[in-house]
Order: sequence, then C-alpha cells, then structure tokens
Amino acid sequence: MILNGKINYKISNNSIKELSRYKRGENALGMILEIMLVLLMISTGLFIHELGHAVATVMQNKKATAEIYLGSSSKEKKLKIILGRITCYLTLALYGFCIQPNWREVPLSAVRPRTIFLLGGPLLSLVGAALFYAAAIFSSGVPESIFVNLAGICFFLFASPLLPFTYPRFLGGGRSDGLQLLNLIKENRKQRNAVL
Repeated sequence: MILNGKINYKISNNSIKELSRYKRGENALGMILEIMLVLLMISTGLFIHELGHAVATVMQNKKATAEIYLGSSSKEKKLKIILGRITCYLTLALYGFCIQPNWREVPLSAVRPRTIFLLGGPLLSLVGAALFYAAAIFSSGVPESIFVNLAGICFFLFASPLLPFTYPRFLGGGRSDGLQLLNLIKENRKQRNAVL
C-alpha cells in the first residue's frame, strides 16, 4: 500500500502463521514437490542439450547410433526411450552425456563431424530456450513461470558448455563442449603445422 509517496508494508497475522507453519515443516510435501519440479526442469534442459548432440551424430551418418544418459552411465532403473537410432536412458539428474556406441564402425574423429557433434548440444539448447520463452509469452500463471525457468535453463545450457572448463566431479567430471572444441582446434593446428 502506498501512502503519501511512502510504501507502507503491512504483514497480516495470517502471513506470520503461514511462515511459522512453513518453518515447522507442515508444508514439507509442498517443498519436496517444488524441489522435484526444479530437478525435472533441469533434467528436461539437459535432455534437450544431449538430444542436440545425438541428432548431430545420427544426421552425419546413416549407420551412426547415439545413446543419451542422464546421470550415471548405468542403464538400470532408468526410463528407456528409443527415438529411431537414438536410445535415451532418463532419470532426474544434474548432468548428462551422449555417446556413440558404434564409434568404431562409424568414427566421428574428423574435425568437421566432431565439431558438428560438439556444437549440436548448445545449438539445440538455444532453440529450446527460444521456444520455451515464446511459450511463456503466450501463457500465464504457473505455466508461464515453468516456461520462463525452462528457457533460462536451456539458455544456461547453451552458454555455459561453450566455455572451456572441466566440470566438477559431482557433475560428472567431464570436459565441457567448449574445452573439447578448443582441444580439437589445437590438435588440428598441430597436424596442419606438421604437414607444412
């Protein structure tokens, strides 16, 4: 409420009761559901990112297959989804990765295919961010909030993997797409300089 140009904050007894009930844990189920929703949104963003890598893999060669893992590389107790030549092993997770199980038969070791593979994840994350943001514009309330958060997660998964760094161990400990791309460029330069 605004009075004489000053903001007057008024806390009702009901607000205080709600806060104290939340502190006592009576609303623990709501908090657990909120944490699960956040993990589901993070996992959705990770799936979109890894799907970009998988699509880049199978689009480059008719014999190539891809597997997406959210969380560990274990296939047990995970939802298995098959999308053509892409097999997904999904669970709630904070990290994910994409592999090409038949890499010996269909190698992606050349610079161009490897570059396309590494950029596929961030690019699909950017597309996902744009689509979720567009969905947020045309919705309101809780769906709008979910779409905005998904757009933010997807944008983060577009920008952050392009930075060259190694993930901490609790996030899988692997190299980011940007670090792998940087190493690929350096290796390609060494090979070109050795030929000259």
